[in-house]
Amino acid sequence: MNTFTKFRKLSIRSKFLVLFVLLFVWFGLIQLVQLFFFISYIKQYNEMTETIHLTNSIHGELREQLEEEIRDIVYGKVYFEDGRQYQILSQMEEHLNTVANKEMAQPFTNEIEEVRTILETTTEYVDLLGHQIKFNVPAEEKYTTQEYIGIASGLINDHVQTLLQNTLQESEIQKEVIKEKINRDIVISITVYILLVMITFFIIWIASKYMLKPIYSLQNHAKEIAKGNLNVLINPVTATNEIDDLYNGFHLMTNYLKHIISQVHRTSNEIIHTSRQIHQSTEENLTAGEQMTSTSQFITRDLQQQHIQLQQLQRENERLLEKQLSFQKQLDTLPEEHDLIHEHTSITITMISQLQKNMEEFKTQITTCFANMEVIGALGEEQLTTIEEIAENSDKQLAYLDQLQQQLRQFTI
Repeated sequence: MNTFTKFRKLSIRSKFLVLFVLLFVWFGLIQLVQLFFFISYIKQYNEMTETIHLTNSIHGELREQLEEEIRDIVYGKVYFEDGRQYQILSQMEEHLNTVANKEMAQPFTNEIEEVRTILETTTEYVDLLGHQIKFNVPAEEKYTTQEYIGIASGLINDHVQTLLQNTLQESEIQKEVIKEKINRDIVISITVYILLVMITFFIIWIASKYMLKPIYSLQNHAKEIAKGNLNVLINPVTATNEIDDLYNGFHLMTNYLKHIISQVHRTSNEIIHTSRQIHQSTEENLTAGEQMTSTSQFITRDLQQQHIQLQQLQRENERLLEKQLSFQKQLDTLPEEHDLIHEHTSITITMISQLQKNMEEFKTQITTCFANMEVIGALGEEQLTTIEEIAENSDKQLAYLDQLQQQLRQFTI
């Protein structure tokens, strides 16, 4: 597994953190390089300043101290053993060696060697002066040695002055070189910073485009789904960050939404079919209820007519019974030879009485049947009202389901 693959599996926060760390390290390296160059320029400038200072000290202060110290020794103001002549010469030699070790003094090796030779000669004359003082030679010889030392000091002055002039010229050249380098480094730094900013923006643009590509796809898919097109093709991606997880989650949600809408669509079709059957059954029941109500009303009217006819028949039967009774009374007054007629009349009266009794029972049954028909009529009207309410609710439900179907048709699955 390479570094790029590991980087791809990081979260978005970790990726941006890594990019910012790399950017910080990049800026830090540039600052370190600039600091290195700046320190080198300061070092070169300090070397120039130190070289000029040391050369100037040999040319001025130390040379004057040496001449003054030799003069005091010759005039007897200071003992040779107590003098600082060797210390001054050693300090001049040390300064000269320091200058010789400087990088900018490399072109002046010959001048430095000449000054070193003169210092050695001066040291020999100082040794000679000490020998003369030790053996108490005449003063003229001491003065002569002093003059030689003065001549050597003058040569030191001339050569060191030449070295100083060359050093100053070289320092001016080095200053110009350093100035050019600083200007060059400034230009390079600005260029590098500009390139770094451009590269950083380019990397951020590429990274944001790569990471935000699923979001743009989600935006387009969401617009299509909002229009009702659920057939939009959403290809799952390999999850490498939170946005990819969101994209795959949107894909699962869309598939689940398709499944739900399909189930709702199928269920709504079944409900519509069932509702239509219920509506049809309700209409049939409503028709049957109306027919039953009409039939019950017809039966009620027939029962009323039968009741009226039965009452008329009962009245006729009563009149007939009265006539038979009257006729029987008349027969009772007839002779006994009319017994057969009398017997026939008794039978007739009995039959009329039985018929009257049967008519009473039939009247009672008709009354009971009439009452039952009234109850059935009331129940039929109540049932008819209930069926009408069911039919009205069924119509509303069918209208709502039709509206739901129209809304579902907006989705293309």
